[in-house]
Amino acid sequence: MGNIKKITDDVSFYFKPTLKSFGKLAEEAKRLEDVKLLFGHYIPEGTLIHFPSPRGVGKSYFCMQLCMAVAAGVPDFLGEPVTMHGNTLYINNELSEKTLRRRLLQLHAHCPFPVDQQYKARAFTTKNSLTEDLPTVLQIVERFSPVLIIIDNLRMAFTDTDTNNNREITKMMFTLLALCESSKTAVVITDHFKKHTSSLLSDSDLQTGSGVKTDLSDGDFFLRKSGQDKYLRLLRRGKSRHFEEADDAKLLRFNPATMWFDLVEEHVNEAEHIGLKTLRQKEEQQDIARLLQEQGKTFREIAVILGKSKSTVHRWLDADKSSDENKQ
Repeated sequence: MGNIKKITDDVSFYFKPTLKSFGKLAEEAKRLEDVKLLFGHYIPEGTLIHFPSPRGVGKSYFCMQLCMAVAAGVPDFLGEPVTMHGNTLYINNELSEKTLRRRLLQLHAHCPFPVDQQYKARAFTTKNSLTEDLPTVLQIVERFSPVLIIIDNLRMAFTDTDTNNNREITKMMFTLLALCESSKTAVVITDHFKKHTSSLLSDSDLQTGSGVKTDLSDGDFFLRKSGQDKYLRLLRRGKSRHFEEADDAKLLRFNPATMWFDLVEEHVNEAEHIGLKTLRQKEEQQDIARLLQEQGKTFREIAVILGKSKSTVHRWLDADKSSDENKQ
């Protein structure tokens, strides 16, 4: 006995509930293969990943490059292992096809690996909502069996959804989870940050609209600009149902001549790059100073990051120490 869930007038998914003991499930797990990776711990196979980022950081270029890398069969991309390869599908709800052509011409001209050999990266360009196009998308999935689908972006793909309404967002996320489950495909959906979040760390609740998107996805990660150089980008993993959260960020450089991302450094402290000098609230500055001290930064290093004098930082943190001693 199963349940049929209606997604649209034309599309329904069949779900079969199960009842098993913990011991049975543990025994079945012994026969499972290791989780395959589309992009390291950022995108495991068959998962729904939320990818919110500020506007103008190049996330569309990043997504296209990832589609090309997975289809090309490369063993790693930007320092992350790729252990699952196959056809990929980029659902373009944002760009005109003419703009997409020009971007892909430039990416192909400077691609660091051979493309379109065993597998292909394909683009489906539409201005309809995903709900309308879901029957067509499912036909594409059935025909080409992509291992990765990227939907760019959430707001344009769900124009018929109030992204601030928890009920509507829950229904939207169920549609995406059903797509993952039925196709056994990893799905990444891009999203935007809230306004005025440039000085907040990426483990904050930064995406626009309802927080249900983070709650119901299998994981999320962020791409954002560094305050140290206009071409530097930070890539940071957030929550994950499969792996531990990352404590630091990956530093990338966006090459304006090739439009490709390059890996600069594997592990950096995000707080040193996101413009903390612009924090105006003293309490926020003190919170960041405490966080940086916990991470092993010296008074001088914290002062440089926050744009404060060493004596000011020393006074803040020394006051914390005195307060703790008095409590004892």
